[in-house]
Amino acid sequence: MDLFQNLNIRNGYMKKNDEQGKFLKRLGSLLQKGYTFSEAIDFLLLPKEKNMMKLKKRMIGSLQKGDSVSSVMTKQLNIPKHVSAQIFFAEHHGQMGHTLSEAGSYLIKRRKTQQKIKQVIQYPLMLVIISILMMVLLRKVLFPRFQSLYTSIGYEPSTNLTYLLQFIENFPVFISVFTIMLVAFVFLFIMFKRKISPIRISITMCRIPFISTYIKLGHAHFFSRELSFLLKSGVSITDSLLIMESQDFRPTLQYTSKRLIIGLKEGKPFHDCISSLPFFKKELSFVVHHGHSNGRLAEELHLYSEMCLQELEEKTSASLKYIQPLIFTFVGLFIMAIYFSIMMPLFQMMQGI
Repeated sequence: MDLFQNLNIRNGYMKKNDEQGKFLKRLGSLLQKGYTFSEAIDFLLLPKEKNMMKLKKRMIGSLQKGDSVSSVMTKQLNIPKHVSAQIFFAEHHGQMGHTLSEAGSYLIKRRKTQQKIKQVIQYPLMLVIISILMMVLLRKVLFPRFQSLYTSIGYEPSTNLTYLLQFIENFPVFISVFTIMLVAFVFLFIMFKRKISPIRISITMCRIPFISTYIKLGHAHFFSRELSFLLKSGVSITDSLLIMESQDFRPTLQYTSKRLIIGLKEGKPFHDCISSLPFFKKELSFVVHHGHSNGRLAEELHLYSEMCLQELEEKTSASLKYIQPLIFTFVGLFIMAIYFSIMMPLFQMMQGI
């Protein structure tokens, strides 16, 4: 691994996921080799540029003040909250080097996935925009001339063709209304997102058929992984849940842990408590029950978390394969509509001659 590969740091901050990922991965590697945090940061952020010096001073200064590693990483690197939660739990189960390396690999992979989605959508989206411009041009330039021609020769298009011509004529209105509705929806969502409880949002997302699979897999992966690490370090189930409840990076996990603690205090089995929550697939309850029965709960939770992550990646890759064909199909139908709207009247007029 090239520890001294340049990091893109602007104004003393890493803004891209892959830059944050590189740093966390290298930092985790050095911690696993016996470095302290201050030594690792001092080693990685060499005084090449002023931006690196700013970041180094802030990070080392925060650590010297006694700030936790998770708060330092969150404030100084501006990393995603779920990565901050992983680091928070690593402060309790002790596998900090391994956690940072995995978190770094995840952020790098996430950046690659975002770039892949951008590449998949970019070209078809350009075709859609060109097709829309063609449709608007036809409506403004060609259609008025065709209508004048139809009127002059007394031609009346068929019913189906009339519907097609009306659709093309009103297409700019449809696009404008759709764009306004989309912008209004996004604006309202941003405005009310802070007022709506994250728990309510998560519960709603878990009820949407297609999206729920991804949401539940993500929750199950994170919960099983962190719980397995805490159990492996010798922490009891109740204490592990209390640690999860004490973090504020992931409100859904905080709420989940609180509900599970209440269920355990009422005397319910742990797997029954999990099955009553809407954030997980039913498989997790079976895994917990099986792990309790054979005394390998920590190992089986970790194995299940890896299975969830693998399934999540496979489903994401499979979904990306359908994006381009769907967009190309839409563009193809669009072009066919334009072609038929021009050619069909001509063919019908020629048959009538």
